[in-house]
Amino acid sequence: MTGTKGEDNPWSRTSIAIRQDILKQALVSGLDINEICNQALARATGIPYAPPGPEPDNPPLPVIIAKNGTVPGIPPAVPTTSSPGVHPVINADDPRAASAVKQAPRPARKKVPAALPGRVAVQEKAPATPPAPVANPPEKPKASSQKKPSKAGKGQAIKRFIAEATARGDSDDGHVTKEALYEAFTRWCREHRVSPVPEKKAVTVALKNQFALKEKTIEGEPAWVNIRLR
Repeated sequence: MTGTKGEDNPWSRTSIAIRQDILKQALVSGLDINEICNQALARATGIPYAPPGPEPDNPPLPVIIAKNGTVPGIPPAVPTTSSPGVHPVINADDPRAASAVKQAPRPARKKVPAALPGRVAVQEKAPATPPAPVANPPEKPKASSQKKPSKAGKGQAIKRFIAEATARGDSDDGHVTKEALYEAFTRWCREHRVSPVPEKKAVTVALKNQFALKEKTIEGEPAWVNIRLR
C-alpha cells in the first residue's frame, strides 16, 4: 500500500512468501493478511501499532503477475540461478495468488546421465619414463684351468681302464686277483677324475659280460685269468 500525505509513518508495499496451504485457508476464512502480518511484526520488533484508517476511494492498483519475473516498463533483471525447493514469492493482497502459484510451471531438473554398467573412466596414461642407463655388465668369471670331474658312464670308464692299465693274453699264467684289479681301477678313476666310481659288483658284471674275462680261484683267492696289470 502507498503512503498518504501527512502521515508520519507511510505505508510500503512489499511481497512475502506464504505457504500455499496457509494462504488458501486464510483467503477462504476471509482473514486480513495485511493486518495480521503488521500486528505480528510490530509485536516482534516492539513497535506500537495502530490499525490504519479507511482506504481512499482511489481504485486499487492492478496486480500484474509477470512471466519469468519481468515487469512492463522495467528492464529485466540479470537472471540468477534459483535454488531448488524455495517457495514462490506472491502478492499477499491478490486473492488469485493461490491459483497462480499452483499454475506456475516448476523449473525442470537437470537429468544426470547414469553411468553405464561395466564402464570405467579411462585414465590418461602417464608419460613413459626413459629407461635408465644400463651399467657395464659384470665380467664373466674365467673358466678354471682345473679339470672338472668326468661324468662318463661306468661302461666307458671300465673300457678305458682295460685299454690303458691292463694287458690281455691267452696263457693262464697271466692273472690278477679281483681285489687287486678293483683297487687299481679305483686309483685310475681318481687320477682321471671319474665320478662316481662304479661299484665292485658292477665292474665284475661288466668284465664277465662285455670283456669275456674268465674267473678262477688261485691260491684260495678269486682272480681273473688271461689278464694282468701294466
